[in-house]
Amino acid sequence: MSQENVEIVRRWIEAFNRGGLEEAIRFLDPEIEWTTTSAYLEAGTYQGHEGVRHFVRKAAAAWEDLRIEPEKLIGAADQVVVPLRIKVRGKQSRSPSVFKLAVLASLQGGVIVRIRNYTNKAGALKAAGLSE
Repeated sequence: MSQENVEIVRRWIEAFNRGGLEEAIRFLDPEIEWTTTSAYLEAGTYQGHEGVRHFVRKAAAAWEDLRIEPEKLIGAADQVVVPLRIKVRGKQSRSPSVFKLAVLASLQGGVIVRIRNYTNKAGALKAAGLSE
């Protein structure tokens, strides 16, 4: 199941990069719970597809040309750890920026049911019960 889950998360990221949130949302459970870190945006927990849309709209208000670049996808039973870089350009400044964080995605029934953002790979691995 671990490799299947890795592929689902990979396809979710590819769909987002290709067509944005509306293309990627089909990989998210309608009742998804997404908890963000305060490293780059306001920390919070967003519920369901509408909550995720709200979160992405907040990010889109400040940034454009958002692209997610996973460094590696690490499967752990029903979870996938993804250290990644987010490349954006500021809407006002037009300056490019790169943010690093790690995502811990939990899957059930072929969809992502929970996402937790961490400031680093070690934190996401620890939350998944793994080590470096």
